[in-house]
Formats: sequence, structure tokens, C-alpha cells
Amino acid sequence: MALGDMWLETGADLPVCRVMDKDGTPAGVLLGFPIDLQARRIIEGDWQVPARLGGDLDTFVHDGLMALGGRFLWIFNAQGAARIYPDCSAQVPCVFDPKAQVAASTAHALMEDAAYDARFDKGLFDALGVDGEGWFPAGLTAHDGLHRLLPNHYLDLHSWSVQRSWSGPAAQTTDPDQVVAQIVDIVQAQIEALINGPKQVAMALTAGRETRMLLACARPYIKQVEFVTVTGSDRHQLDTVMASRIAAKFGLTHRTLVRTAASDQQRDLFIRRGGHCNADSNSHFHPSVWPIAGSHVMISGNGGEIARAFFWREADTPQTALTPSMLTARFGLKDVAALNDALSQWLDSLKGTNSLTILDIAYQEHRDGAWYAAQFCSDPGLVRQAPLLTTRSAALMMQLPADWKRTHRLSHEVVARQWPELEQFPYNSLGYLRDRVMKLRRVIADPQIVLKKLRKLRG
Repeated sequence: MALGDMWLETGADLPVCRVMDKDGTPAGVLLGFPIDLQARRIIEGDWQVPARLGGDLDTFVHDGLMALGGRFLWIFNAQGAARIYPDCSAQVPCVFDPKAQVAASTAHALMEDAAYDARFDKGLFDALGVDGEGWFPAGLTAHDGLHRLLPNHYLDLHSWSVQRSWSGPAAQTTDPDQVVAQIVDIVQAQIEALINGPKQVAMALTAGRETRMLLACARPYIKQVEFVTVTGSDRHQLDTVMASRIAAKFGLTHRTLVRTAASDQQRDLFIRRGGHCNADSNSHFHPSVWPIAGSHVMISGNGGEIARAFFWREADTPQTALTPSMLTARFGLKDVAALNDALSQWLDSLKGTNSLTILDIAYQEHRDGAWYAAQFCSDPGLVRQAPLLTTRSAALMMQLPADWKRTHRLSHEVVARQWPELEQFPYNSLGYLRDRVMKLRRVIADPQIVLKKLRKLRG
């Protein structure tokens, strides 16, 4: 497919939608599974940005991104500019080689096997502990000369340089109640769109905060949604027990998927499809969701951590001096020179932004964008959507007061307004003794968990 002087090649399972401005002037294409928040529908075919080209380009693109939910990549081509914009979490990932001037979803799609193996940086892969709980933040990848496009940035396809496009909200909200109402509406708009789409809707049901919040938002649609839990022992025991209790109490249509271990060959393919950028528990158990891969779209709670101070510490203030080493510690990663250099440049791009907001953006870009979203290609059979991850909702979550984030108040407020009876079930707990036994078993099974916790103490 020709886009001006560019050539675009996509797989059969990756939809392509043409983008136009309000007057019908072409503005590139969307790749993936975007949702029109205003129309509350999945975008198929053509889509018009609710703004006109001809003025400030950054404002036009911002208006377009604010109008969208779902997961997508926008290849913009208009007004003499050629750029790639990810969604707020880069959920259709983009890696690029500036020397060769090529971009793709993953190193596996970009390189032949010989080049893939020759350029693989095993030293960095091992140093970051990627064959476990580690990953590649800060635009790094497992291959020499290959970079990841992070959320809130765009790739200029003329200069092959990356520019930051957003540095966080201008100010904290003075009306958190209105923020809650807007987030609920954004989530519900996407649930409605998916219900009216071509596949059945499966919503993750776990013991966690984000899935409880989504369940509360889904209350008007529960007869049209199938709630799904991966069941098993160890880390899945909490979800197994709590999800069954919630489903029984409220009469939810509940489907359990037995945790299924991947074979060595299946795990190797998962890791390679993702460009060797992730190899954690998802690679071990991804076949668990295969029974619904062809029939359903899966809704998850990814992104809600932005609203609950995930990388904050008790003593942090808006003026806390953040360093690369401090960030790597909070990620639970080793102090690696290449990562520190990349994070130093990343921090430079956020000069003037308060430190608490920087920590929120760090979660959005380095965890959601570089860990969660980077796995999009690893197991492509099941389409996944995270309705908390939109440009609008991410900005809204960052605008919440600091005390809301520290006390995880957003999830409680959403549940209290949409389905207060859900609060009777504790979050991520089966009681003190059972919780301690489960944690002990996890540590015995994987001592790397202790090392990760100890590294976080450095931050």
C-alpha cells in the first residue's frame, strides 16, 4: 500500500482505516482496532478527525488522538509531514531502524532470521533480566540499532528522529468528581462499541482493582458480556477464588480458563514474535486464553495503575530530584549503563514537569508502552482492548489529586457510583494467613521476585 513516497505492508489480521480531516482531506491511516469515542463504535473503513487541516499540525493531531479509544497506530501523511503517532500506550507497537529508514511492529517482522540473530544484544537482554520479570524500557530493544517508539512521542519519517508530543497535564483538576464521570463515560463508550462489534466481549474478572472498576462500569451491559478468569494455583489462586465469589453473588456469565503452560516451542515463538523484549509469565501461560481467541475480544484493566501512584514513594514531592538510577530501581531492574543513558535523555525531555507527574508518565511510557503493549505481536490470536488506556483517560488520571492516587481512590469512587455492592469483596486478598502462604510459595518458586523487591528499595 502506497502512502505518498512511503510503502506500507500489513498482515491480514491488522485492519487499516483511512483518516481524513473534517472536510475529507486525507491525513494518513490508522492501523489496528481504534474506537470512535463520540460515536461509540469500532472504526472500520474511513474515519474523520473532528478538526480541519491547515492550521497548527500538533493541535490537529492532538484533537484526533483525544477522540479515539482502542488500540492503534496513526501513520500521518499530510501538510508535508510524515509521522508515526502511537496511541496513549503504543498498543500497536512500532520499532524502527533510523539508519535503514524502516519501521515495523517488531524486530521479528522487520528482519530475516540471520539478521535477527546477528543483531540480538544478548548482553543487554541478560543484564535487564528479560528472561524473567525484566523488559526494555526507555525506547531500548533487544537488537542493535533498533529503537522503540514510546507513547507521547512521534517518529518523524523525514528525519527519522523522535520528538516528544506531550509532557503531561497542565494542572491538577479542581473537580475530581467530574474526572471520575468522564473516565466512566470513556470506558462505557468503548464497551458499547465492542458489544456492537463482530466478536463476543470477554471481560477479565480478577481480584484486582482495575477489573473491579471495569466491572462496575459494565453494569448496564452485564447480560451482553462474558466474564473470564484464568484459574490455577499460586498467583492465580486469588483470582480463582475471588472471581468465582463475585460471579456467583451477582449472577454474572462467568467462564473459567484453566491455566495452561506453553511448550518450549510455543514460548520460544512468543518471545521471538515480540522481538525478545518480553519473556515473563505471559510467555509461559499464554495458551490459557486460546479457547476464546477466535470468538472474543478481551477487555482488560491495564492502565489503571497511572491513577494509583505506582512508582511513587511516601517521601516524594513535586520537587523530588529524579535520577536514572532511581527510576531503574523503581522499575525493579538492575542498574545498567545503557538503560541509565536512555533514561537520562528521557528525563531531559520532561524538564519543567513536576516529579510526581513524571513518575506517572514513567508508568505510562515505560511499563504500559514498553512492557504490556510491546507484547501485542507475541500472541496475535486474541484481540485485547484496555479501555482505561486512551489519550483522554490517561490525561484525566494524571490530573487527579495526589491524595487520590496515594489512597487508590479512583477505583473506590467508580465502584461506589456505579455498583457499590462490589465493595464488599476485598481487593487482592483472601485473608492474612492465606495471603502470606501464597507469597511464600511464589518466592520459593521464583527467588527472582525477592531480588526485584530488593532492587526497588534503592529507589
